[in-house]
Amino acid sequence: MSAKYLSPWFDIHCGGEDHISVHHSNEIAQTQACHGTRLANFWMHGHFLTLDLAKMSKSAGDFVRLQTLIDRGIDPLAYRYLCLTAHYRSSLRFNHEALDAAQSALDRLRKTCSSWPAGGRADERFEARFNAEVNQDLNLPRALAVLWELVKSDLPDATRRATVDRFDSVLGLRLGEWQTNKVDIPADIAALAEKREKARADKNWAQADRLREVLKAAGWQVEDSASGQRLSPTDRAP
Repeated sequence: MSAKYLSPWFDIHCGGEDHISVHHSNEIAQTQACHGTRLANFWMHGHFLTLDLAKMSKSAGDFVRLQTLIDRGIDPLAYRYLCLTAHYRSSLRFNHEALDAAQSALDRLRKTCSSWPAGGRADERFEARFNAEVNQDLNLPRALAVLWELVKSDLPDATRRATVDRFDSVLGLRLGEWQTNKVDIPADIAALAEKREKARADKNWAQADRLREVLKAAGWQVEDSASGQRLSPTDRAP
């Protein structure tokens, strides 16, 4: 099958670490005998994903499916983000705490990137650093660290967005496709937010902080940015 679709000698062969000693060695031997080639130039063996079963008692079986995550309210792309935090040559331990942290990080990344305008040009220095990490044996955890350094940088928003879009062509988190849900803000909450915005404009930080806490108690989170404040409902919002 590989000879038919990829030729008797192709570039990259992937597989699990358990295939090194028997299965892949057998493939090499068969290809050498049949075609006189070594089958692949590079062998990329991924280490195992280990499950913390004690914390998965609510799952139906002894392994987790994507549908298990969806039923729990977790975006499957959060699992992808979690996988990006570990190098493929190292084991990754799965538990719900780690997955929840990945979901939170992905949510922050989505909200931040969606607030930036399009139309900028990617920053060449950050792009070169990102590519260097990816080309260093797919060091995606380090590449992800470069992404967060970019997000927290003082580059123009449009530049950051364009650069993130370049990164995401490798990471596959579909950040450019994500859109925040439109939220109807009640009139009383909007009025509080307007008072807080005025307090900030007057540099009355104590009043602004007090109104933030009032909004939080009412179930609304406030995020400040250069373009103004944004409101989003928390779990307590009606």
